[in-house]
Amino acid sequence: MNIGERVKFLNDVGGGIITKFIDKETAMILGDDGFEMPVSLKELLTIPDEKKQKPTTIPVTEKPSNLPQVEEEEEEEEEAFYTDSSDVSIYLALVPKNNNSPTDSDATLYLINDSNFFLTFNILTRKDEKFLSFPGKIEPNTKEKIKDFPKNSIKEDLEISVQVLFYDKRPHEQHEPVSTTILIRAVKIYKEGSYKENDFFDQRALVLPIIEENAMKEAIKQLTDKDLKKVVVQKEILNETLNTPKHFRKRIEPQIKEVDLHIDELLDNRAGLENNELLQVQMDKFRSEMKAAIQNKIAKIVFIHGVGSGVLKLELRKELQRDYKKYQFQDASFKEYGYGATMVILR
Repeated sequence: MNIGERVKFLNDVGGGIITKFIDKETAMILGDDGFEMPVSLKELLTIPDEKKQKPTTIPVTEKPSNLPQVEEEEEEEEEAFYTDSSDVSIYLALVPKNNNSPTDSDATLYLINDSNFFLTFNILTRKDEKFLSFPGKIEPNTKEKIKDFPKNSIKEDLEISVQVLFYDKRPHEQHEPVSTTILIRAVKIYKEGSYKENDFFDQRALVLPIIEENAMKEAIKQLTDKDLKKVVVQKEILNETLNTPKHFRKRIEPQIKEVDLHIDELLDNRAGLENNELLQVQMDKFRSEMKAAIQNKIAKIVFIHGVGSGVLKLELRKELQRDYKKYQFQDASFKEYGYGATMVILR
């Protein structure tokens, strides 16, 4: 098949002209209705030039002996093609422009359409008390650039709303629209470990699922040999611990504990509460966690307070200096927590 060649659909009415090849298995077809659509090469038949076509010696009523077998194979391929058409996975991805230093680099926000549907979308990012809209359309199994973020421009948690409609140019199953909001913690954006290798980019990226209808398969796919070995080692340690006689069994205490002080993690509903009341909730959580950590002889405790305006961080450190003088504290690991965490060393 060549660009400009006229083709017809194997399992549908009509046809069109090949305008370009998307990949080795898919071509873009300009249909008789004037719309372009991606079509699998397996679904296309070339229309021979009638002037060059030799008269056939096979009567119209007859069929070659191997024709049923060919039709059966094509039907199986067609069925396999439509089997995956209902699986939908859509992601947001934050991709740093400097792969060697992702937390200290400009970044680009992408929408990834890992499905066989066309999407009409609107991405909204919060600006003060309002939103900025980034609408558009995206073809099946492609990604679309949404917005650039300059280096260190994200000082607070990033709130992104996603609205998606699904459609196709051929008969398909109905898929419900998606409307959801994703909250990306600033501490996660500035954490180097958040950026991982993935199937969509040639570099590490922070990939967040909007909808994953085949989530279990993807989770298993992401397991590495290292992860599997870790599970085996943990199971062996557990078995060894359980098989140890009671009077010899030693209690294993955690050496470091993480406490997220973001108000959304502490309250289901903050309606009606003033800023000073919200701060009091966070500080009460700080005090109770400090008390528990000291009693349980935990070596270190990390309080994740975020960047924000810095009020919570200042209040937390002021109380550490006043009421917990014998314990040292410092900024937590930048690679692990970015700018928004304080580590207290208890022993």
